[in-house]
Amino acid sequence: MAEWGVWKALEQARQKKRELDPLFARAGVAPELETNANRICLDLKRSPPTPPLLTGDKTRDAEAMGMYYDGYARQYEEAFYKAENLLRFAWVPEAAPIGAAITEEVARLRNQLKNEQGKTPDFSMMEKLLFHYVRLDHPDLALAPDLLSNRRRELTDVAGYPLLVEHAHGESQNDSVPPLLSEAFRVQLSEHMQRYLASPWLYCPLISQWYVTLALDTGLARKKHDALDDQLTASLLKRRWPSLSNWLPNFEFADQCWYIGLALLALICLFMEWWWAAAPLVIWLHLSRGAHQRERKEVEDRRAFYLGQAQQLKRTRDRFAVGQISLEKLAFQLRHWDEKGEYFEPELFDLLALHQHQ
Repeated sequence: MAEWGVWKALEQARQKKRELDPLFARAGVAPELETNANRICLDLKRSPPTPPLLTGDKTRDAEAMGMYYDGYARQYEEAFYKAENLLRFAWVPEAAPIGAAITEEVARLRNQLKNEQGKTPDFSMMEKLLFHYVRLDHPDLALAPDLLSNRRRELTDVAGYPLLVEHAHGESQNDSVPPLLSEAFRVQLSEHMQRYLASPWLYCPLISQWYVTLALDTGLARKKHDALDDQLTASLLKRRWPSLSNWLPNFEFADQCWYIGLALLALICLFMEWWWAAAPLVIWLHLSRGAHQRERKEVEDRRAFYLGQAQQLKRTRDRFAVGQISLEKLAFQLRHWDEKGEYFEPELFDLLALHQHQ
């Protein structure tokens, strides 16, 4: 099996989702542009049409020559249109001055064909500008040596991060990213979302969807984990019966030891006929049993409630993944489910606002 890589995964995603083409182009990766430039140059080198035979009839000859001149100019119009269309594709922004020069050259050539009918213009400057544009090697183009490499690195590190997480969590032995429920992963995800928000040239609905889906998966995993953590749920109850586990939450068998000790003490008091001590202990144990049953029922009810919320979040996540829920509605629902900000980072809501009303 071929070695997996973030850049390779991005290229595979680009082949399936053309929304990534502008990002690769801004990083200087668009081989189709040079192919189009070669085709334009071939069109410019096509042989011009031959002039018509003159019959001596001035009217017919003038009409034939007019059609010839129109066809002569129209032959190169297709190449000019392709050149103008080439400039409409996303490309390195720093190459914009060369694009403007190509536009001016196209206008000059059109004007020359109009004023000098039947004469083939010199297309050498046009060809040079086209190749300077796609190869970014124009003498007047001042590009930093590491500009494109930095953009490709940023594209890999930021845009490819959700793909890296998906791949890492799909392999049991892959530790390239922290576990999904760890605090380290939460910090790492927040940092990458901040980097994405700080890089406007990377803004893309598809990448935003990747990050939102990853954040939803993370929040869903935490929600399920907390729903199944009875100790955490019990600690959130407002009124709890006094017990040793309240003061020693990290001691797993605190309540067992506590009540075994109280039961033994009550038995000793009964055997010693210390009724003044035995009666309160027996009553306390009886009340404790009822209180713990009540707490257990509340914990189970809350667990069912949290699991229900997790199921709703799972359905919302699936609907968002297939484009059945808008960003505005998703942001509203997430704020409603996570009022305290325990499961979703603030950057997620900033990210949801990027492509709203588009």
